[in-house]
Formats: sequence, C-alpha cells, structure tokens
Amino acid sequence: MTHLDKKIIELEQAKKRLEQQNSRRREAREDTDREAQAERTREEREVQWLQEIREGVRSGRIDIAGASVEFQPASFFQPGIRFLFPGEFLVCALDTEQQKVYRNEAHAVNIILQYTDHPGQPIDMKAMKSEMIRNMKSMELNTEWVEDGVKEVNGRHIHYCAFLNPVAHGKVFNFLFFADAGRKRLIGNINCSGKDSKLWSCIAQEMIDSMEVARG
Repeated sequence: MTHLDKKIIELEQAKKRLEQQNSRRREAREDTDREAQAERTREEREVQWLQEIREGVRSGRIDIAGASVEFQPASFFQPGIRFLFPGEFLVCALDTEQQKVYRNEAHAVNIILQYTDHPGQPIDMKAMKSEMIRNMKSMELNTEWVEDGVKEVNGRHIHYCAFLNPVAHGKVFNFLFFADAGRKRLIGNINCSGKDSKLWSCIAQEMIDSMEVARG
C-alpha cells in the first residue's frame, strides 16, 4: 500500500466519522424537535381542556372522572354570600352558622367554608403568605407554593392562594380564598389530591369569579 493509498483511506475514514457525527447531531435535533412538538401539543390540549372546564362550570355542568357534576348558584351564611357550587356532587358533613364542610370521599374532594368575625384589618395576602409559609416550615412541611392573587368581582376584592403539601401517598392541593362581607369574613378552602390540582384550581377560579357578597 502506497503512502497515497493510506492518505485516501484516512480521508475516507475521517469523512465517515464526520458523517456519523452529523447524523447523530441531526437525530438529536430531530428528537428535540419531536419532544418540543409533543410538549406544545400537550400544552394546547391542556389549554383547551381547561377552557372547556371553565365554560362547563359557567354553563352549569362538567364531567369529572366520568361523573356528571352540576354547578348551580348557592347561598351561604348571613349576610349572604352566593356563588356557583357543585352541591349534588358533595355531601354536607357539617352545617353551622359559622362553618360548613362538604365532601366527596370517592373523589377525595373537600370544600370548607368558614364565616368568622371581621378582624378589623383588611386582607393582606402578602403578609398572610409569609405567615403561612413560616408556619408550614415550622411544621417541617415541604410546601410547594403554586400561586396567589386578588380579583375584583362584583365590586368586591377576593383574595386567593394555592399550594401543595406532601402526604404519605402523594400531595394534597389546597386552594384558599378570602372575602369580606360587612362585619364578617369568608374563608374558603377547596382541597383535593395533588393529581387533580389543575382541575380544581380551574373550578375554584370560576367559583370565586361568580361570587356575590351581600352588603351587611
């Protein structure tokens, strides 16, 4: 084999290695593109699904894990607070002038409404968030804060927050909301399994968006 033949072989081998490298890079890009497209598709489907949930709650009916769930305006406490509520989906476990507890054990959903005396201070979500996180840390709970905010609904400010707490077999999602009604303050807690957090966060937002608070 001549020196020229060796050079030709080396060039062919180098060319082959380069082609293999380019092929691997191309395949990696294609894999990345496919993953990105799949993620976009999942996000689009989720957006569409959540929109269907919102529209369903407003129109009065949605499907939850095969169960047809009706949402109708319901009134609570005095002075009255009224909002869309899945009454037939839930069993009332406690009903007093200050507290109402509703459950669906099959779907692991609880809705707790408390009507307390107004503390004389406006709702400060920032301070409440700091205090809740501090208390959870003191209890060694690895809490995942999801969101918090305030909405103006029918002339009233409704504050809300959402977080996930770890439990033995997963996570529990809590959606809390706060609204003042004259000398009273409503504190609501909607909680469910962490795997259903997006569903019930969406439902909770629609519930508070429909809230009407009587002047009292």
